[in-house]
Amino acid sequence: MLGVASMVLTTGFMEGFFKNWEDSLQDQGGIEKIFATAQGVKEKQEPFSAVSPGLTLADARALRALVPQAGVISPEIEAPRPRLSRKGKTFEGRRGARVLGVTNAILEINRYEIGSGRAFSDLDMRDDSEVIIIGSKIRELLFAPGDEPVGAFIDFNSRPFRVIGVLRNYERLWGTYNTLDWKNEIAFVPVTTMATKVQRSDRLSFLNIKAADVSLLRETVDAATNVLAQQHRGIIDFNVRTNEEQLASFASTKASFVIGGGAIAGVSLLVSGIGIMNLMLASINERVREIGIRKAVGATPFNIFSQFVAEAVTLSLLGGAAGVAVAVALIKVLAATLPPGSTPLLSPSAFLVGFVFSVSAGVLAGIYPAIQAAKLDPIDALRYE
Repeated sequence: MLGVASMVLTTGFMEGFFKNWEDSLQDQGGIEKIFATAQGVKEKQEPFSAVSPGLTLADARALRALVPQAGVISPEIEAPRPRLSRKGKTFEGRRGARVLGVTNAILEINRYEIGSGRAFSDLDMRDDSEVIIIGSKIRELLFAPGDEPVGAFIDFNSRPFRVIGVLRNYERLWGTYNTLDWKNEIAFVPVTTMATKVQRSDRLSFLNIKAADVSLLRETVDAATNVLAQQHRGIIDFNVRTNEEQLASFASTKASFVIGGGAIAGVSLLVSGIGIMNLMLASINERVREIGIRKAVGATPFNIFSQFVAEAVTLSLLGGAAGVAVAVALIKVLAATLPPGSTPLLSPSAFLVGFVFSVSAGVLAGIYPAIQAAKLDPIDALRYE
């Protein structure tokens, strides 16, 4: 019972931890996301670096035209030291406000949703309109409860921008800390507006790409790298990356946790197996005459062997079922008492593994006592007092 309960509970904590990690990766665009950023050139290309225009909106247009594997392309320009204010209130998030010049593609790539209002229109992009979409934290600080932000104006770096949309609130708690606050402390303006009226340059901070399918990820990375190299006249002043490294780290860490947790639970099951073995050996000593009588009336050594193995397996199965019940009860209690984000999850695979280990422990623990019982001589067994 204790061995199976510890295995299910340990696996539950690991499943809860890694589920939060997987969700976090999905909120950042998932495995299909590719992102290009500017970087310094290598020493041998430094004399020619000026011939490259850098990472610009022209790169986004070229990728759209030449890389059919790219399902969505989202250029981003991040405003340096942005300041959002309204009626004497200035937004200062936990990490400061982030204002990005984007297209509507950012909503799909980074999984944002408009809670109220609308996204950017083609006219907003064409006319470099001074419109803005704000996160829920920005709305909470700059607007009084009951005020309608859509249609109102806020100052972005002392320039009035009309609010056309508010992102829905995102929340995933780890204790009392909301791990998704970064999605609530952000604001979007049209990338063309950011380029012409704020930054006065179409240099990009990021160029995000979402592969049309995970199977096309490497092909998309290679195609995007080739197109950017052509656009930059052979100067490699950019870096194209994916979330694969983070996923590989995730898989490696998960494997380490699973092996470590499995080893701990395995020790518990080993100890319980030794307990079953001792119990069965003691049972043989108490039932020597019974074994002798059974053999005297025709029972074969295999009959005796099967009986004791069956008893050991039955004991371990009952203990395993009790362990699963205890683990389920503990997980429900912990889910109700522990802070959100740190609770274990019920894992069907843990139940299956727990039962397999339980049966295995019963079989292995019962084999030696069963052999000892099967080897007893019926004459000596009948004489046993």
